[in-house]
Amino acid sequence: MSSQRKLALVTGAAGGIGEAVCGRLAKQGYTLICVERDEELADKAATAAEAPAIPVACDLSDRDAVQELAERIEHEWSAELALVYLNAGIIIPTDVVDTTTKQLRLQLDVMLGSVSELAASAARVFMANGNGHIIATVSTGGILALPGSAAYSAAKAGLRAYLTALSAELRGTGVAVSGIYPSAVDTPMLMHEATHGGSLLNFFGKVSTVEDVADVFERAQHKRRLEHYLPYSDSILVRFLESFPWLIAPLLGPANTIGLRGRRRYLRRKGLNPDDYR
Repeated sequence: MSSQRKLALVTGAAGGIGEAVCGRLAKQGYTLICVERDEELADKAATAAEAPAIPVACDLSDRDAVQELAERIEHEWSAELALVYLNAGIIIPTDVVDTTTKQLRLQLDVMLGSVSELAASAARVFMANGNGHIIATVSTGGILALPGSAAYSAAKAGLRAYLTALSAELRGTGVAVSGIYPSAVDTPMLMHEATHGGSLLNFFGKVSTVEDVADVFERAQHKRRLEHYLPYSDSILVRFLESFPWLIAPLLGPANTIGLRGRRRYLRRKGLNPDDYR
């Protein structure tokens, strides 16, 4: 490994957002640590990066595997690690009463537990080095909870709180902490929601592309602020409603009507018949 190239670790590296961000980091000259849930996906991400890359298989719902990855961050890669992008996510659209304990824990472990542990390890490395950047994909669903996605929203809301506290703790150390808060993004996860009863509020407004998210990622690298939104107009609405949560239930009917039309448009663009997914 060349000592002239800094390391950037990306979780969910083979997914839509992860792959797009890996492409940007490769152009910036990083050597990539491509983390995915199994060896096949990790190898796929490393190959797609078109840059020096280290494939790493790590199931983020496996606490022993996460601990092993955290130890590699703190020891094996500590000298050259400059950026950690914690991006992996999962959603199982279902109402709370129909959610199994296994489904609940899976979402919390992947999107809150593992992210918190890996961010803490990165923070220790970066504090010792006097620089570094921890970036995570959060979601506007972590600001405004979506019915049918309670576990997902809880994980993302918890992550928002964690990043806020971590950023305050690292103030003045040279280490930056940033969260990216997209609304709907055209990824396999969104398609899964569109075809498996996910919240219609995902389709209330604009559906962004993974390249849109990668643009915001690079903005976060440059600005190093705590929170970055996509699109910004959505963030104004969700942050307003966050302050008045009792308004959400009365607004769901009209909002879902708009979201239903948006989902139909999305499915048509994907070449699917919306009537097959009621």
